[in-house]
Amino acid sequence: MSVALTQPQNDRLVHILEGLKAGNVPSAGDPAHTAFLQDNAERSGLTPARYPGLFKAIGSGGAATDRAAESSGVTDGQYVEFISTSQSNKAVTARAVLSRIRPVAQAIVWLNVVNENGGTKTSLASGVAVSFATQTIFVETNPETALPPLPTGTMTGIISFAITYQDGTVEVSSTAAPWASQASRDPVVFDPAIRSDRKTGDLNDIVIGLARGYDGYPNDGKRKPVRNISDVDYWYWQQMQNLGTNPLLVPLHGSMKFDYKLAPLDIYPPFLEFYLAHKEGGISELNGGDASRYLPHFRIDDADPEGRTLTFLLRPPYNDAGDAIEFPSKNWTSDTQSFFSARVTVTFEDYERHGSGWSSIVSSLSPDTDSKDGVAFIKPIVFVWHCLVAGTQITLADGTIKAVEDFTSEDVVVSGDGTRPVQATLAQPHSGPITVLEFANGATLAGSATHPVVTPAGTVQAGALAVGDTVLTRDGTTTVTATRQETQTNGGLFNLWLVPEGEGPTTMIANGIVVGDYQIQVQLLRDAAQDDRAVRAKLPESLHVDFDSWVADRVASA
Repeated sequence: MSVALTQPQNDRLVHILEGLKAGNVPSAGDPAHTAFLQDNAERSGLTPARYPGLFKAIGSGGAATDRAAESSGVTDGQYVEFISTSQSNKAVTARAVLSRIRPVAQAIVWLNVVNENGGTKTSLASGVAVSFATQTIFVETNPETALPPLPTGTMTGIISFAITYQDGTVEVSSTAAPWASQASRDPVVFDPAIRSDRKTGDLNDIVIGLARGYDGYPNDGKRKPVRNISDVDYWYWQQMQNLGTNPLLVPLHGSMKFDYKLAPLDIYPPFLEFYLAHKEGGISELNGGDASRYLPHFRIDDADPEGRTLTFLLRPPYNDAGDAIEFPSKNWTSDTQSFFSARVTVTFEDYERHGSGWSSIVSSLSPDTDSKDGVAFIKPIVFVWHCLVAGTQITLADGTIKAVEDFTSEDVVVSGDGTRPVQATLAQPHSGPITVLEFANGATLAGSATHPVVTPAGTVQAGALAVGDTVLTRDGTTTVTATRQETQTNGGLFNLWLVPEGEGPTTMIANGIVVGDYQIQVQLLRDAAQDDRAVRAKLPESLHVDFDSWVADRVASA
């Protein structure tokens, strides 16, 4: 995306920026905002012929809608994660995230970084992200077209977007956020992180178990564990009697160093902002007063004689939330990958000269390119749990059965072409829809729509099965006779994570039906998200040309 603007394009950018700084959200059909978005599309190489759905959305001038929210407190949102300088070419680099709860068909998100020095506005970096059937979208500026930061002035990030939802409604708007780092180096982050001794499992994500997965201990929550041999980095015990209120816990331990001496924290405490952007849609956020409970755990490092280093330690014990950052429970849908962001704003002792500064920790799929820009990259976080209702009977190696919620990591189940030990047991608070399947052999299976069920043709999600479909059983096959949706209130969903070593896939027998464990469920979700034909089938026909153009562009740039 080009940062070179014509004079009319620059005038429109300045007009939009001034309006956003004054707190004016673009109104529906605002011709200046429509022209600004068309400028962004043109600078991104997107044309009406190849992206007619996008230009229809822009032209409709759909107003920003009220933020959708779940009962858990998760809401729609967008924010600039960081603005910094790339070490490779010394140019400005930035990233922003947008997330929506309602099903999204198409979303195009632009990010413009503008330097303001008095009345002069200079475009320094721009980027675009095009996505389909995706709830959470990240947009980064293009390093090949970005300019170096200017010696004076302040930088502001403008997020603009055009969203078409699956129901055909459109949301078009822009937001802006100022940025000034003044950090001497990236934060040092000890937690959250992938466990140093973990060499297997998901090595692209920090894995947090909100469950009962300690190896070798019964499901009583009373004894402190002494080992963790599963592919999970942190286990936080969840009390089953409080299943409906269990939080999402994130540890945070490390330090930040700034350019100048910090003001006393008891007089000028840091301003804390914590976010979790959920891949399946929505953002959990804690800032201002909501985050003030964590202030006592931020201290000026006594070991730094210059008083420029801020340390923090927020970790839970094994059996409650402790001091960990406690986000509200998520109304889980299908995927639990989340992108964590922590931004800390401090006041310098010589405020008249230096003002304040920020430093950030953000989850990223990309490597950290600059160790001195005040932004530390960590891996995304995956919370493990899911996915069958309580009472589902799992067949043990000796032929007996046991309710899924009663399992421990000492149990061994029928799996694949033999048996497998249970590596971890997973539990998830759930209030919402569940899929119920009935079979010709009299069996019933209930759980999330994404739980894997094995058929003669392969493994499919439970929600994809229809009456007449054939599934595998322990003794052969049976057919689906009925499917329906029910609503679970203040309940729970459970799953097993089996040891991957063994003969055949990590399946298990649930109420006599062959199903997959947690590992198969995750792989099935990832395969579906990468299947272009499946994604295209979800979209309204009016977006098929846009989607085909996007696939062609993606292939051409590979």
